[in-house]
Amino acid sequence: MDIKGRILQSLRPRRDGLLLRLDTKSLGSPSQVSYALRSLVDSGLIEKLDRGVYAKPSKVLELGKEALLASASLRVKNLRDQFIRLSKRTRLTPTARYVKSLAKSEGVRFNPIYADRWASSVTKLAGDEVMSDATDDLLVALTRSGKMTPKDMVALVIKHHKDLKRV
Repeated sequence: MDIKGRILQSLRPRRDGLLLRLDTKSLGSPSQVSYALRSLVDSGLIEKLDRGVYAKPSKVLELGKEALLASASLRVKNLRDQFIRLSKRTRLTPTARYVKSLAKSEGVRFNPIYADRWASSVTKLAGDEVMSDATDDLLVALTRSGKMTPKDMVALVIKHHKDLKRV
């Protein structure tokens, strides 16, 4: 299924008929999603209410643009609050602390390269939910910079993910 179809599919079960740009983040690259949203707006299947806010045309007629925008701003606020609570709650595993200190002492930071972005896009388009965390990224950066062997990296990745299951 293409991105337009997946956007419409994600919009169908929503009672309020509201779609935020945040809701489409996992469907493809930003440019692909923008193209799909623009195409859906041009064809009249969805209506653009504001920057990053879309709705079904029938819901705009039924509820009104202002009510939908108020609902959208409330959803964005709730998502922000939820993100803040989650970020405060996450603790570093012992392996994550070790990797972070090693990267800091070696002066290594993770900078995604084209291959990383390509792999992430292909994974999303395949419908898989594979997400690397900051520790995984630092391990990749340490290996790329030659500060760690691939064998050591794999051992630390396994240890880190075992630690995550325990937390």
